[in-house]
Amino acid sequence: MTHRVAIVFDSSGTLMHTYRVAKDIESGGTLYDTVALHLVRESQALVAIDLPPDMLPNYPPDQVLPLFLSENKIDINIGCASDDITTDDVLNMLKRNSGGARVSDLLDVVAAVREKCKNVFYIGTGFVIDVPTGAIHYVVCSGGKLFDGAEATIAKLADCADLYIASGDSMRNLSVLADRLKIPHDHVVPVATPHIKERLILDLQRTHDTVVMVGDEINDLRAIRAADVGVLTMQQCSAKLQKLCDSADILIPDISSLPDVIREMELSESLTECLTSRASVKSPRQKAS
Repeated sequence: MTHRVAIVFDSSGTLMHTYRVAKDIESGGTLYDTVALHLVRESQALVAIDLPPDMLPNYPPDQVLPLFLSENKIDINIGCASDDITTDDVLNMLKRNSGGARVSDLLDVVAAVREKCKNVFYIGTGFVIDVPTGAIHYVVCSGGKLFDGAEATIAKLADCADLYIASGDSMRNLSVLADRLKIPHDHVVPVATPHIKERLILDLQRTHDTVVMVGDEINDLRAIRAADVGVLTMQQCSAKLQKLCDSADILIPDISSLPDVIREMELSESLTECLTSRASVKSPRQKAS
């Protein structure tokens, strides 16, 4: 512990604007700019494929996903699940699935994201699986880029609090984000389900006076409730579930608002003094204007 206050950030929708495309395997229809978490129903899981999308064209497009994953020993991680579903549960059901989604479906959603977003910070793929049946209902691709002001926000907070990232994304993607924001890799928790995020908050509360959770979606709900201060950012989407809004202590319009909000809360004397001093120093961009 370096500071008395710890701040935990979700990534997609919190630090980054994320554009998602999902393909309905049964109908063949495509959902643009969708919220992948809203596609996950009871006994289903959103599963991330730990493979750079640029490598997908190297594989047979007609190969079904279960065979594609098993033959090439490609790791998967659960980003979000409606129940206590494990990776082993998903792997066991994939063994029984001999049809449905194919590599070509992944290529379709990747192409759709790249067509819309030319300068994505990173890109990842996954699928929504119904665990009892093993059926893959959707394949998903997400592309993200940092929100305007995200880097400046992290820079202001970095010397004043211990910063963490907890996200359902893979370490492959999150390490790029952490390097860009200069957050140590040992402060990054990848493949973080709602339970893992909550556990991180509880663990940090044992070593810090105050723990702040900053998130934007329903998979952040447990962590927002567990934190000493739960912050809900509306930058990606202002339409939130009511229970999510009710559980947060503070709602902010964008990530750039966070330093001033935290400073005004006076969570600790040292944090307030640190943020006040940094607020009085203009950024190079401000000096040039």
